[in-house]
Amino acid sequence: MSTKTTVHAVITAAFAYGEGIASLRIAFKGKARDAVTKALLPEVASHPKYLVPLVPGERKAAGTKVLDKTHANYEACRKALQRIVKEVLGEQGSSKTEEMEIPEAILKAAAQLAKLCAEYEGARKLASTAVAHAFSK
Repeated sequence: MSTKTTVHAVITAAFAYGEGIASLRIAFKGKARDAVTKALLPEVASHPKYLVPLVPGERKAAGTKVLDKTHANYEACRKALQRIVKEVLGEQGSSKTEEMEIPEAILKAAAQLAKLCAEYEGARKLASTAVAHAFSK
């Protein structure tokens, strides 16, 4: 497969993913995490990449269907389900950084670092690595 074909396939997949998540957000608007997870579980489990059987749940999950933990694709399927549910619910991860007040001097230094790193490929990773490196000294 040529580089051009690969890049075009990746871009097509990215647009399809975005459109699919947008459609699911509309379908599950206002629904609780558990309801979204329960609705998407059989769909993710039945994807040809995973094909994880659903089995009767035990203990807390009694009376429901859950992924078969003994299946070879269990972990990959579970993570895929978690990621899709998180996207559908619009969760961005931890909001602890939003709650933290950042001093003006640090904001200015971070802006300068971001500007410098933007000139390189993988700018975010470069900036994170640079900060981690600075803390290690």
